[in-house]
Amino acid sequence: MRQTQNGRYRRSSSSISGQRTSEKVICSGAIRKLKIESFESILRYFGIEGNDVGKMKYPHGICSTASDDIVVADTWGNRIQIFDVNGRVKGVFGSEGNADGQFDGVAGVCATSRGRIVASDNNRVQIFDEQGKFVRKFGSCGKGNGEMNLPRGVTTDDKGLIYVCDKSNDRVQVFSENGKFVRKIGSESLKSPNYLSVTSDGRVVVGDSGNHTIRVFDSYSGRHLFQFGTGGRNESQFKRPRGIATDDHGNIIVCDEGNHRVQIFTSFGEFVTCFGSFGSDPGEMGFPEGVCVLSDGGIAVSDCSNHRVQIF
Repeated sequence: MRQTQNGRYRRSSSSISGQRTSEKVICSGAIRKLKIESFESILRYFGIEGNDVGKMKYPHGICSTASDDIVVADTWGNRIQIFDVNGRVKGVFGSEGNADGQFDGVAGVCATSRGRIVASDNNRVQIFDEQGKFVRKFGSCGKGNGEMNLPRGVTTDDKGLIYVCDKSNDRVQVFSENGKFVRKIGSESLKSPNYLSVTSDGRVVVGDSGNHTIRVFDSYSGRHLFQFGTGGRNESQFKRPRGIATDDHGNIIVCDEGNHRVQIFTSFGEFVTCFGSFGSDPGEMGFPEGVCVLSDGGIAVSDCSNHRVQIF
């Protein structure tokens, strides 16, 4: 998928249930405000199930760096792998365990403006430098401020704050880069939040998986601003929304995991387009888990049960 020069996504028309056109699966619906012109198929994919470098086992979180490298949480492999946009391995670090620098089910991953990599695993968050060297950790099992229960998605904002989806505590927690607790968000409304993104204008977009909706909060006050989506299979409906990404134009990209597709919305939650259906062919997906936007507007998706990353 690409954006036009004015930043608008493009696709071709199809039925709402999704259909195959050439070698892609797309779905569509009513388009509001954004003019959709055409849709480009999958550009490339990389990864296959396995333990060797470059292979993956149920990848979850994914992010891009300032140099457009793609960082993948290789969850069942208990490691982080770094690829260029063509799928060539540039770095690997981590192993199974609970010591510093090891992982027990690494899930969320993000890159900071300083080039550090933040990852969540067994009731903690770990921070690594650009070479994958352990820097620090914070968090422990519990329900108190700064404690966690199955943390998932992580992201940062332009002030260097780290946001963590504290899934089984039904909240988002915010920390300084040194791991000091700052505040919590959404504890009155969220149910099993999995992933999130922070926009340039200070909004926190959260995949509220247990409620099959997307919630948007003010990052400074934690105030709930609005939500969109309900449970279901039609456009603007979700079945366990997972990965969340936002682009420079405010568009919101959502991994609709249980419906095996990605949906795109405006910054106000208005439906734009969607693509994907269940399967293992190129362009098809099996429980897509994470998503990120590349510098050229491409969208990278961690295709979890197909053990690969696809770029649209």
